[in-house]
Amino acid sequence: MLIRSQVFVFLILTLLLPKAFAAPASPASGEWKSEKLGNIFVPGDLVALSFVADADTAIWQITDFWHKEISRGSATFAGGQAVVQPKIATIGYYLVHLTPTKGGAELRDSYTSFAIVRPHLSKDSLHSPFGVMTHFSQGMKPEMLPVFKKIGIESIRDEHYWGQVEKTAGQYQFNDRSLAYMKACQDVGINPLIPMTFGNKLYDSEKGPSTPAGYAGYANYGAALLDQFGKQIHWLEIWNEYNGSWSPEAARNDRPKFYTEMLKAAYTRIKEARSDVQVLGGAAVLIPLPYFEGIFKLDGLKYMDGVVIHPYRARPEGVDREVEALQALIRQYNGGKDKPIWVTETGRFTSDEYDWEAGRKMFEKGRAEGARYLPRQYTLLLKQKVEKIYWYLASDHQNFVSMGLLRNHDKEASGMGRYAVAPAYVSYANLIEQLDGATYVKREAIRDYTRAQVQLFRRGDEEIRVCWATQPSKIRVKAGQPLALVNIMGAESTVVLNHGEATLDLNEDTIYLKGKVSEVGEVETGARILAGSSDDYSKTQGENNWYYGYYVDGNFRELEQVETMWGYKWGIAGKFLSIWQDGMHPDRAAGKETPTVLRWKSPVAGSLRVKGFWENSGKGDGITGGIAVDGKEVASQPAGGASPKRAPVDTVITVKAGSFVDFVCHPNANINFDATTREFVIFQEK
Repeated sequence: MLIRSQVFVFLILTLLLPKAFAAPASPASGEWKSEKLGNIFVPGDLVALSFVADADTAIWQITDFWHKEISRGSATFAGGQAVVQPKIATIGYYLVHLTPTKGGAELRDSYTSFAIVRPHLSKDSLHSPFGVMTHFSQGMKPEMLPVFKKIGIESIRDEHYWGQVEKTAGQYQFNDRSLAYMKACQDVGINPLIPMTFGNKLYDSEKGPSTPAGYAGYANYGAALLDQFGKQIHWLEIWNEYNGSWSPEAARNDRPKFYTEMLKAAYTRIKEARSDVQVLGGAAVLIPLPYFEGIFKLDGLKYMDGVVIHPYRARPEGVDREVEALQALIRQYNGGKDKPIWVTETGRFTSDEYDWEAGRKMFEKGRAEGARYLPRQYTLLLKQKVEKIYWYLASDHQNFVSMGLLRNHDKEASGMGRYAVAPAYVSYANLIEQLDGATYVKREAIRDYTRAQVQLFRRGDEEIRVCWATQPSKIRVKAGQPLALVNIMGAESTVVLNHGEATLDLNEDTIYLKGKVSEVGEVETGARILAGSSDDYSKTQGENNWYYGYYVDGNFRELEQVETMWGYKWGIAGKFLSIWQDGMHPDRAAGKETPTVLRWKSPVAGSLRVKGFWENSGKGDGITGGIAVDGKEVASQPAGGASPKRAPVDTVITVKAGSFVDFVCHPNANINFDATTREFVIFQEK
């Protein structure tokens, strides 16, 4: 998601994920001063947060990640400064709400955040899988590096743009930004991964090389990076998101061919310069199997030591299956042997909601979603033995507000102070503490229609189970000794056993269960989940009882798997009609609507509850979402256009065993902007 390829990625993320909006700067009555960068503390530190304002007194309230009040108090201003000093020692993320007063009148509220985390030092820095994407080459400040090293993030990914490095053919010069961040990495002990980006106007096009001479120039730029930074560079990545928006015009009709030619030239030159450097290839956004197969057919696998993906997605569940499919494709073209997969970007693009006008409340819904997303995504990628994973992004940057582990370095950007910590940082710190050095073993507590994830890891003799559920669930564990439970924010407690058993509630807040367990299984909750349109999504018609199609004159027709540069989708070549994991797009031809249809075949009879939503961008005239049982419409509601963007669904349907339940996305007059996010969960209530 490097900035020069933002146009494509912004479109991808807009389709897949909720849109993020820059939070308006609070017209606060003062400003926060950070004693520690990011307000990040470790156990034993005195938590002290300074607020500077022309005020007399202030009252403050502190809430945790779940918005539960933890502490409140007051402070007096002296010399224009008040200090908030809560007596909090528990590991976690905290939001501070402060209201200053002057002359008895309340001034505008202010907010900041702080965290208490366990410091973590990796035992194998070079081979640690935990990284983060920075944009030091675009103006981020390397001063933030120590707070990442503090929690065990051992690698960053950043650039030295070719067009800036080689302004005169054959002469290479690195600017102050480049030199400064590389030195900062060296000083802190963090290893940089360098993607070789982008084009150079001296060779073919600023959008990228497309001739042998251009490839040779690009390859020499790679050798120049090694010559400048020596043994500090262990890995070079060939390009960024070539299947996305950033590739030369000449390559647009055959990107695998042009990419492979560039890859071969770069790989050969880099290995000549330093055979120990790992060259990473593929440069793909999402996990596009058709694009990769095009490269592999041209023997591209011979010229990469690792395969790069950027698996951005609306929800983590299912990413492991996609990686598994890529691994199978690699083995198919690599003599049955595996090759490492690197995730050099992944993250969660969400809304971050501020309510300064109300003055009393600030919601961090988007931030919380990112914090919940991170450990689930990482766990499923580590399950597939992915080599390294770089979270996007180190701190909020330009269009990508809410993706940062830290907020912006500009204190005015959020009104919360420079680099105010985000909950995803704390979630990441905890994940690293729990799983660094651990090896994946297996998934447990599996049963029909399960929505629970219990993933077992082992570190020496220690068992660590990463547990969550996409819908509320319960598991029962049996053990001969007490177990430790660590919540998503890192606070640890002891599981109380009753006759050697305990029942634990699961939801999207990942928990880590530590200790020897003799048995673990999911238990009934009173509402059996029979189907989930996103969780059960498949590239095979009929798998998990789901079918993907459209209506023609009221009759259901199946769609086909269509190749794109970003992977496969259900659709018809050349048509808007399409269905993907979390969305669908209807069409209209010759004035006649063609709705897209998600069809589910019920394995049971009786009354079922359907819960979920339709969500349209609202930029066009919207869509109409409907539900039909065996051809008879039972629910209909608009989304987008003149109606609210999101239309919630909560209805009871009556089915027979074998009934077809159709979720139908109807277009209105204008089919532009009809890409519609949807999710439906079908319950059998008892």
